[in-house]
Formats: sequence, structure tokens, C-alpha cells
Amino acid sequence: MNKIYQKKNPLQKSPAKGKIGGFTLIELLVVVLIIGILSAIALPEYTKAVEKSRSSEAITLLRSLLTAEKAYKLANMEYTSDLTLLDLQMPNINMENSKVFSTDDWYIYIPKADTALNVYAARAKNGVSINSGKNAYGILLSVDADGNETWKCQRLQLDSTVPDICKSITGSADGVIK
Repeated sequence: MNKIYQKKNPLQKSPAKGKIGGFTLIELLVVVLIIGILSAIALPEYTKAVEKSRSSEAITLLRSLLTAEKAYKLANMEYTSDLTLLDLQMPNINMENSKVFSTDDWYIYIPKADTALNVYAARAKNGVSINSGKNAYGILLSVDADGNETWKCQRLQLDSTVPDICKSITGSADGVIK
């Protein structure tokens, strides 16, 4: 009988096609390698973007605080370190220590205020200041007696070294926020 008219068994492999298709181990390893390389490149950039957005939150809080402090100075001829005296609604003001308030990501305090103002926003986790590691940095706002403002990203309030995360946030080697 002629082979043209014979029915093919659907379960039988066609000798022309070879074996049933699938991925080889080498192909899977190459795909995993490519994904690993892409994630190694993307993860640090993602971390920088997240920290930059968190720092903008701190700058917004500090600007609100500065506006309230300037209004207080106009009325009383000096700045205050007591946050309860300011016409300001800030999250989690510590009533036992009225120089402190915090959010989940920032711990903000005013060490001392008179004719000059210094406010430090330390990076925090769940409202507790981070004192070590790569996220141990903060934003220092200084206003001198003449009203000149200086914004700086630095390691700790008393340690003015500029960590790498500050360099990526501010775009400058000295950590000054413009």
C-alpha cells in the first residue's frame, strides 16, 4: 500500500523532528546567569532611589519645622528647642523630651536653640535612630544668627564625614544639599 494514504499515529514521534522539545540545562543556566547579572546591577540603583526618596521626606519635615521656627523667632526673638511651643503638627512628638519627634524612617531632634538653630534628622528604622551600618546617616539643618541656612547630609550629628549614600543622594562629595 502507498504510504501517502496511511494514517499517522499521533503518539509516535516523527523521525524528522527528532526528540520532543524542551530546554537544555545549558539554556536554563544561561538564563539564570543573565537574570543574576541584571539584578546585581539594578539592586544598588534601587537602594539609592529608595534612600533618595526617604531623604526628601526628611527635608520636607525639616522645612516645615524651619518655617515654624522662623515664625517663633519673629515673635520671641530667638529659636526654641521645645517643639510643643511651635505652631506645628508633627508626628510622634515625645512629650517626655519635647526636643524629639520621629516617623518610621526618621528621628528628628533639636539639641539646642537660641539665636542659632541646629536640627538633625537621623535615619531611623521604626522610629529608632540607626547608629551603625550603611544607613547610619542624617540630614543636618543649621541656621546661623544671620538666618543663613546650611543643609548637609552626613554620618552622624557630631561626625561630619560624608558616607557614600549621602554622595549619591546629594550628588556632591561634600554632602551639601543645594
